[in-house]
Amino acid sequence: MDDATRTSWQNFFAQDQRYDVHYDEGQFRRIASKNLREGLLLLVGVTAVLVAVIAWGRTGPIILGALLFVVGGFLALVLLRRRLALLRPAGGQPGLLLGVSNLGLHTPLVPLIDWSDVRAVFAVDESSRAAQRRAQRNMAGAAEQWAAGNGKATRHLWFLLEDAPALRARVVDQRWVKGFETLTNANGPAFAQYVLDLNTVLSPGDTDRITAAVLVQAQARGIHAVESLGASDFAEYASMLSGVTVDGVVPPKPVDVTGNPFTS
Repeated sequence: MDDATRTSWQNFFAQDQRYDVHYDEGQFRRIASKNLREGLLLLVGVTAVLVAVIAWGRTGPIILGALLFVVGGFLALVLLRRRLALLRPAGGQPGLLLGVSNLGLHTPLVPLIDWSDVRAVFAVDESSRAAQRRAQRNMAGAAEQWAAGNGKATRHLWFLLEDAPALRARVVDQRWVKGFETLTNANGPAFAQYVLDLNTVLSPGDTDRITAAVLVQAQARGIHAVESLGASDFAEYASMLSGVTVDGVVPPKPVDVTGNPFTS
């Protein structure tokens, strides 16, 4: 993030404004429908093949059919899980994705998550790595192409939040409670992991803006908030924070910065 962008957001929040981004509804529904349709068709197809080769009764085709069923079933599961990954943060419907204000984070699952409950933010951008993988002329490249066509995001916001049990109890619709995953905490209540896929359901401009808004707010409050190229940074920090590493130093909780930190 450049200095001009940072200053612009600081001025925005100095006026106690709230910034919201909403799902691109057409894009959201296309990906969710495509994943559901292709996942079910894949399951039906591999099941039909397996039934046919079993009826044929030849050992070789049965073995190949069973392998095809396992692979096809796995791919279908990936598609259906990706659809759920889209639906959970939305609470099932493509409206608000995330709001950012001096009060905290505004989400469809929990109306307000106070900044004092946010321990870390990772703005992950895997776009360049994904592009390199897609350019490979091998199975890995083909798999990456397939995943991109079915809604795999390359830009995300990953949040580590305090007290997962209490947070999950506040979810408005408990069908989507798994939107807050739990992470072990050896020293207290489990932390929550909240992951938002951005570029599959937002325009490039909205992706940039919500990322900058979150980082500016979090950094102003002393929260560990960084731009990252992948999951390894998040995993390392989460393991230290949770106290599960052997020699890792647990990062201290930031001193609460209440109110508006952008006014002098």
